Amino acid sequence: MSYRQILNDIQNNDLKRVYLIYGKENYLINWIVNEIKEKYIDKNFETLNYVHLDGKEVSVDSIINACETLPFMSDKKIVVIENLVFLTGGKTYSKEEEQRLNEYICNISSFICLIFIVREEKIDNRKRIIKNIKDVGMVVELSKIKGDDLVKWVYKMFSKYNKNITKKNISYFIENTGYSEFSSDKTLYDLENEIIKICNYLGDRKEVTTGDIDKVLIRSLENNIFKLVDSIGQKRTDKALTLLNEMILNNEPIQLILYMVIKQIRLLFMTKLLEGKGYSQGVIAQKLGVQNFVVKKLIEQSRNFRIEELQSAFERCLKVDEDIKRGEIESRLALEMLIVEFSKK
Repeated sequence: MSYRQILNDIQNNDLKRVYLIYGKENYLINWIVNEIKEKYIDKNFETLNYVHLDGKEVSVDSIINACETLPFMSDKKIVVIENLVFLTGGKTYSKEEEQRLNEYICNISSFICLIFIVREEKIDNRKRIIKNIKDVGMVVELSKIKGDDLVKWVYKMFSKYNKNITKKNISYFIENTGYSEFSSDKTLYDLENEIIKICNYLGDRKEVTTGDIDKVLIRSLENNIFKLVDSIGQKRTDKALTLLNEMILNNEPIQLILYMVIKQIRLLFMTKLLEGKGYSQGVIAQKLGVQNFVVKKLIEQSRNFRIEELQSAFERCLKVDEDIKRGEIESRLALEMLIVEFSKK
């Protein structure tokens, strides 16, 4: 289930008795809880109708007692239990206590909305409680939003600050934040901060340009590596070295930069090889374990190189990495020499 199902429940005044919300997109988790509070909790009676408990310390009796108290001057009482350890596989309760909690959830009163929040990527689906929650309520994963949902969210945020941005520039903004990258730990809170900085930079101007994004945005390491390799492919040694120096000034470890360069060249080599064999973009994405938009970028970038160049560059990088680890060459000098070697015309 996605966050849209909960929003529909809120809008249709059809709140479930129990929700389990999990995932690492804290912005969405907090937003959903706030939407529920806004709709159902009168601020004058919040202390009576809204309860938030720490799942790391709460007992089964405390959960049940919090739910058993009737709401005051309200149709609903909201009880939030955050980070209940045994939902992710930890053992905090005895079998008897788990049994009691399971039985209570199956028979929970209609005036209660019990919300379990787990700010982790995975829950223990083997637990009986997960099935019981699904039977009487809903289990929702709040991970990163994608596609049109992400585009609409970014547009809405810029509009909130009275700024206009085209769909093309929204895509440019998203791409350069690194939010959608597989290994990125950025959240919508990070994107919101970048949007606020861009809007502050614009001042009274309304239109957001790529130039504005470039001047304000702090790019991810993955994005900088892509631009570095792109500059190498375009034989622009000066730009490649400038990007390297910027990353070093931003305290990115040399060894990590080299690792990311090796990874990017390997991906380009595999992409070029698979595309040459006639595989579609979707199949290449599946084989490489990356998203479709990443493969699209890889295909475009791979056109700057012959397959022999990529194979040679990959082997050369591995050799340099080995030399650095053996102490035969200083790491920054080695990386600079590699860039000059690969980007020479």
